[in-house]
Order: sequence, then C-alpha cells, then structure tokens
Amino acid sequence: MAERALPPASPEQPASSAVSTAFGSPLEPVAAIVAAAAPAPAHDTYVVHVQKDQIYRVPPPENAYLAERYRNERGGGGGAGNKKKRAGSGKGPACPPCVVRTLGALLAAALLLAAAVLICLVVLRPGVPSFSVDGLTVHSSSSSSRKQQMDYDVFLTAVNPNKLSALWYRSGTARLLHQGTALASGHVGQPTDGGEDATDFTVLLQGAKRDGRTPKAVEKGFSGSKEHLPLQLTVEVTVQVHVGALGFGQRRLAVACDVTAAGLSKDVHIVSQNCKSRFRN
Repeated sequence: MAERALPPASPEQPASSAVSTAFGSPLEPVAAIVAAAAPAPAHDTYVVHVQKDQIYRVPPPENAYLAERYRNERGGGGGAGNKKKRAGSGKGPACPPCVVRTLGALLAAALLLAAAVLICLVVLRPGVPSFSVDGLTVHSSSSSSRKQQMDYDVFLTAVNPNKLSALWYRSGTARLLHQGTALASGHVGQPTDGGEDATDFTVLLQGAKRDGRTPKAVEKGFSGSKEHLPLQLTVEVTVQVHVGALGFGQRRLAVACDVTAAGLSKDVHIVSQNCKSRFRN
C-alpha cells in the first residue's frame, strides 16, 4: 500500500518526525542524507509498506510433522518409527498368503487322495456280482435215437452290488459237468437285456453225442428219471467297469454253480443251487 508523503512544514521541525518507519526501524539517517543531498526535491516521495503476514519465514514445526506423516502413509521416508511400522506391518500381510497357499495345497492333496481311494474302490476293486440259475432246458438236436446230441439252455441272472459303477459283460465260455465229466460246452453270448449293467443271460451249451460213454445217472435223467442229479456249471466272462460314460480296464469274471437237478427231461426242475463268483485278475 502506497501513501503520499507531505513535505516538512518548517525547517525547525525534526526530520525524523516526517519520515515513517519500515519494519519497525527508524529511517532518520536515510532522511538526513536525502535532505542534505537534495534540499528541494523535485518529485514526490512514496513509502511502500509491506504487510507483515506476507513476509516469508521458516515453516512452523507442525508442518514438518504433517509432511513426515504424509510420507510415511505413502510409503516414503525412512525414519526409525517408519521402519518399525513397516517391519511390523510386513509380517501381517505376508502371513495370510502363506496360510492360504498351505491350506490350498493341503486341500488339493486331500482331494487327490480321495479321488485315488475312490478310483481304487470303484474301478480297481469293484464288488463281485452274484449269479443264480433261473432255468435249465434240455433238448435233442438229432433224430437218431442212439446218436442223439443233447443241448442245454441255461438261464442266468446277475446282480450288480456296485452303486456307483455299471458292469458291461462281453463274450465268455461255459461248461456243464457231472462229477468231473463234461456234458456240454459253449460260448456265452450277449446278455438278453444288452451289455450295460445286464442282469439276464441265456447260455447255449452243445452236448456230446450219446455214444455209450455218457454217465449212467445222466442217461437215466434223459430217460425220464426224477432222481437228483448233481451238476456243475462253470462260466468265464469278460466284464468292463463303467462309471458314467467312462469305461475302465476289462476284467475276467469266473462263476461256479453247483446245481442239483431232478432229471434231465425237457424242463429241468432245479432242486438246489449254490453259485460263487470272483474276479480272476
């Protein structure tokens, strides 16, 4: 702010009374020099006052504290307190990721172990199906009475004990014996209700010709005798384990049935039976 300074009123008035002060210091020596050098000023004199609040000085201490705290919050600075804070906070964020990774690894290992056990139980060690003989029919395939060839139709039923897997039956072989003597043999065809988890099988066995070497008990059964006749039926068939649409390795299934029949006429009456089955490999 500029003010117009009035010239001195009279020579007797002191020069220091007409001169203002700047920054609290008197300007009497300056005024005396000016008065001596120029007794009659040709121009007006202006004195500039600078407001006190516009004078720059050292920032207050609280500004330094605020700046230091701002740098600490932004990750800058390297004070001792900040180092301790970073050291303490460094342990906090680093620990949870380690725990998460450890728990994830343990969970993955547990899932792999559970899958391996499930595959072992369901695929590699499936439950063995049970079988039963539901019917036996005997018929002659030749017209000659002395050289008749007797064929046998055997009807089997299989029960799959596995709840999570299906058993698909493929080709196989079967034999019918009486006290170790082979009466008939043949191939096991496709199951009646398809290959997927089948339950009913029809096995056609072709018997040997009656050439005089047939056991007497069997000949009596052909002639209409109702005496109990022990028979042994053996079946070997290929089985594939399926879980959904996935098929795994095939296994060989062996079935042995001890059957007691009343005669060997057209429709044989089965008195008793006992079937056992097991996987060979």
